[in-house]
Amino acid sequence: MTSARPDLETPEQSRRGPLSELAAPRRVFKRKRRNGLILMLKIALPLIALSCVGYIYYWWRQAPVIHPTEVLSDAKQQASSDVKLQKVQYNGVDANNRPFSITADHASQPQKAETAPPPQSGAAAGDASIVNLEKLMADMTMGDGAWVAVTADNGVYHRDAGTVDLSGNVTLFHDTGLSFETDAATVDLKNDWARGDQPVEGQNADGQLASQGFEVRDGGQTIVFTGRAYLKLFPKKSNGGGS
Repeated sequence: MTSARPDLETPEQSRRGPLSELAAPRRVFKRKRRNGLILMLKIALPLIALSCVGYIYYWWRQAPVIHPTEVLSDAKQQASSDVKLQKVQYNGVDANNRPFSITADHASQPQKAETAPPPQSGAAAGDASIVNLEKLMADMTMGDGAWVAVTADNGVYHRDAGTVDLSGNVTLFHDTGLSFETDAATVDLKNDWARGDQPVEGQNADGQLASQGFEVRDGGQTIVFTGRAYLKLFPKKSNGGGS
């Protein structure tokens, strides 16, 4: 009986050769390494994506919102530093102890600047007696007890002098029914007079009028329409009928 020799190779082993025996464990190693890399990517990629989303959200909440700002000129910077009030009223009495009042939607007092341009229209910067008014009405009681009111879009109130420089849709109302409009006027609240040199248009129950200016004199008892004036009287209605 002959025994098989361990050093003899089978035909299949002879065909594979020694390289095939080395390649088998290498393929197994590559497969395991590829599976490990895929597993690592499956874990790492979601973590990276989640980190990016969290980073964007954090900066979205923390980063300041930047709005474009306008570079203000010196005049605008001066205006922005003014002390502004809403719904103001000034009360006082005239030279004859008759009351007057001024009401306005907005009021501002110019603040004194280190380098300020020369004042215009009598409004000196930093003068505590000067008040700029918007949407105002001034009313006063005249010498004969008549009531006069003046409204305007803008005004400069000189508190020490008791005068108001009005501009923009200036309208004067007299309790006799007379009303007229002009572009600019000055009212002296302490001495009960008003005047303007801009064109005037007005009316009352008796007719319509137009002139190049006006003056309120004698404590409100006299209103003079200056310059070239025009007056149109309405015909009075007759009380017809008889018994």
